Amino acid sequence: MSTDEKILKVAIDMIAKKGFKGATTKQIAEKASVSEMTLFRHFPNKKKILEAAIDRYYYSFQMKELFEHKLIWDLEKDLLMIAETYHKIMKKNKNVIKIAIQEGHNVPGLLEQVNKHPRQLKDLIIKYLEEMNKRELIINADYELTAMNFLYMSYGLFISRSFVSGEIITSLSEEDVIKGSVHVFIDHLTPNGVSEKIH
Repeated sequence: MSTDEKILKVAIDMIAKKGFKGATTKQIAEKASVSEMTLFRHFPNKKKILEAAIDRYYYSFQMKELFEHKLIWDLEKDLLMIAETYHKIMKKNKNVIKIAIQEGHNVPGLLEQVNKHPRQLKDLIIKYLEEMNKRELIINADYELTAMNFLYMSYGLFISRSFVSGEIITSLSEEDVIKGSVHVFIDHLTPNGVSEKIH
């Protein structure tokens, strides 16, 4: 693990536990087994550490790679892959999301830093849907609205299962909820409005 990565991982864990103000650069450096001077050579201040961590561990890079290299232009399989990958990345980087929720209004510029990631994912989904329409595989629709509904449904499931014990609401597995969500979008976007049951 590089020095950058060690610092970022420790910072995310510490800020998630202690808050942005509570976690000091001295504590972060000690936990990362580097000197504070070394930390400042890599990152000029604590805000820059947080910004770098969000860019590194949020989902934009991995999702962009998925859209560029892994799509197979099958609506059911592609939407399942997008949704499952989204949840996998979000769960892996839960502390980054926790910090964004807790500190978004306390750290200047943080919300803008965080929100660029869902905006980028929204644009990737829109472009995918537009291309699917050009290939005559889905009907005309408001693709921005469709993309936002897909994102909000995915985000809501993540928040519910990660932070508010959503499993108490339903005994349905996360996998079943994701498949059911994808089924809704297939029904909405396929020419006859009917999709085969997802297995």
